[in-house]
Amino acid sequence: MGAVRREFLIHVPASLTRPRALMFVLHGGGGSGGQVANFGVHPLSVFRTVAEREGAIAVYPLGIDQQWNDCRSDAPAIGEAVDDVAFFDALLAQLSSQFGIGPERSFIAGGSNGAMMAMRYAFERPERIAAIATSMGNLPAQPEPGRCTTGPAQPVPIAMFHGAADPAMPYAGGCVVQNVTGNCSRGTVISAEATRDRWLAINGLTTIVPQVTRVNVNSGDGGEAVRSSYPGPFPIDWWRLEGAGHSTPSLSVFLNVPDAGLQNRDVEFAEAAYAFFRTRLPPD
Repeated sequence: MGAVRREFLIHVPASLTRPRALMFVLHGGGGSGGQVANFGVHPLSVFRTVAEREGAIAVYPLGIDQQWNDCRSDAPAIGEAVDDVAFFDALLAQLSSQFGIGPERSFIAGGSNGAMMAMRYAFERPERIAAIATSMGNLPAQPEPGRCTTGPAQPVPIAMFHGAADPAMPYAGGCVVQNVTGNCSRGTVISAEATRDRWLAINGLTTIVPQVTRVNVNSGDGGEAVRSSYPGPFPIDWWRLEGAGHSTPSLSVFLNVPDAGLQNRDVEFAEAAYAFFRTRLPPD
């Protein structure tokens, strides 16, 4: 009684014998696992290409009502009654047992609402994953009580990507997708830089001077991609995408969504995320 049917898509390379990694890939609000896993339709589908090449597994879960219950307490539309943490717990347990993959080879990536959910899981279950990667997601300004407020019990490596001109997940913080009437029903977030600083504190990197890399291979996408890498036992890669809006950055999948702003075309999110994940993998 009370059981809820949950769904997910899984991409397992045909020739796979011993998976190198397990990657959860989380869609944004209003999306679906099938949509973002569709080749050529969404940049998150590139995780399937990565899985094929690297001998990994890509899993695309589906949120209830196409949403994830991240840590926002001021966004009732997100579905506070849905226990997505328990869903991921069960999914990790099932797939870990099936494929013989432990926490040291388990990762989560997500965009927007999926990025915020990835951070929630890292806050709630840091011991069950090796690292996360987020695209266009900030931490909530009014988090739920518990781990959403206090943070994780241990550090978690994280790569973060933020559009400096994001109209939906505001770089400077504030209302998520504020409409013309000023409605803030989808809650509020802190700034991208405050999100970075919170994770720097969590991972013990506040005194580290970052190594800065600039990438600008496409014109007309708003500007360059600037990576600040904070090395350490629990590293952070923080990307500021100059002039970019709310679309996940990609070199291969172009998204023409005017309301989302410009899409950065200097970096492939899935490839950069996996490059970060790969540094956490134990020797084969």
